Amino acid sequence: MKKLLLVIAMVFFGAGLFAQDTYKGFKLGISAHPTFGWLKSEIDGVKSNGLRAGFSYGLVGDFYFADNYAFTTGLKLTTINGQTENEQGRQEIYKLQYIEVPAKIKLATSEMNGLRFYGEFGLGNAFNVGAKQDVKGVSGVANVEDQNIYKQTSFYRASLVIGAGTQFMVGEKTALDVGLSFNNGFTDIKKGNGTIKSSYLGLNLAVYF
Repeated sequence: MKKLLLVIAMVFFGAGLFAQDTYKGFKLGISAHPTFGWLKSEIDGVKSNGLRAGFSYGLVGDFYFADNYAFTTGLKLTTINGQTENEQGRQEIYKLQYIEVPAKIKLATSEMNGLRFYGEFGLGNAFNVGAKQDVKGVSGVANVEDQNIYKQTSFYRASLVIGAGTQFMVGEKTALDVGLSFNNGFTDIKKGNGTIKSSYLGLNLAVYF
């Protein structure tokens, strides 16, 4: 955890120094929104079994280096849930919590009547801070609930992030951001044999000040 906090501090300190010298504007906001996650299994006989809801909240920051271009990052606590099922009907439900520090580029339109549209893409960096699992048998009855599997899961999760949305002014300096993002994980979420990757859709809601 100390290493994680050091990495996060270095990211924000570096971004702050870069902003002082280069960027023309900075917007800080708070974000809270649902996520809809799923798993992709590369293990023989094990498949994904639908979407599961989660939640994400925290800080977001846009460093504008031109009127329509920004470097976007943040510090969010995100829950990514998903479920797998094997050929015998055994279900494993993963409930994973991460601290996310994304690094994205935002491309925005010029403001028209207080409204602007944007698209963004970049790399998602997530650090595992909690992992639990439910296990259900063939009958669907839970055999295990909230089993701690933190030591069996990977600490770092990398992903490709693509999103789009709308931002509109609700005050002289306050803006409301509504968008949709696709967070596609490309690293294994577990340790040991076989690979399972997690992805999610986020309905992004944020207020910038």
